[in-house]
Amino acid sequence: MENNKILKIKEYTISSTDCFFLDNNVWMFLFCPLGNYQKKKQSVYSNFFADILSHRATIYINSLVLSEFANTYLRLDFQLWKRMPENCRADYKRDYLQSEQYAATASLILAVMRNILKVSERMPDNFNSVNLDLLFDHFKIIDFNDSYFIEYCRSCGKNMLFVSDDKDFSKIDCGNVKVLTM
Repeated sequence: MENNKILKIKEYTISSTDCFFLDNNVWMFLFCPLGNYQKKKQSVYSNFFADILSHRATIYINSLVLSEFANTYLRLDFQLWKRMPENCRADYKRDYLQSEQYAATASLILAVMRNILKVSERMPDNFNSVNLDLLFDHFKIIDFNDSYFIEYCRSCGKNMLFVSDDKDFSKIDCGNVKVLTM
């Protein structure tokens, strides 16, 4: 499906009146040093993020994005921790969650999330106002959370710009929601 609402971030001119909602994959590029991968994407999203901040545009966030961020970060750390010979057969819940590594990483994640919250505005999750029919239609094609985020942005009534590194959004009709990506 061709979607004319998918825009390249390098071609988008930010305005101080813009409202952005960043997907977890973008927050990971910005604030997860463990990843330390795809340097070009990190650079592009970091520059775009700095541009949003310099224009004093608004970045919104909700609890689901923070949950995805924390869980993705922890799972990445767990995979790295499991590479150590003594942890190669470790179980996430039984072993990792009881480890000093988990405690240290969780503390780091909390500090990072506090920094994310300093540059963003918390929004309610609006599940009650999300169009479930559209969400479920999207879910037939793309990930449930991604489906939710599109409908969430649509339901906010702020002409929200959704920033994501996920190419799946070209597979669905995003309606009036503009998706900005590399």
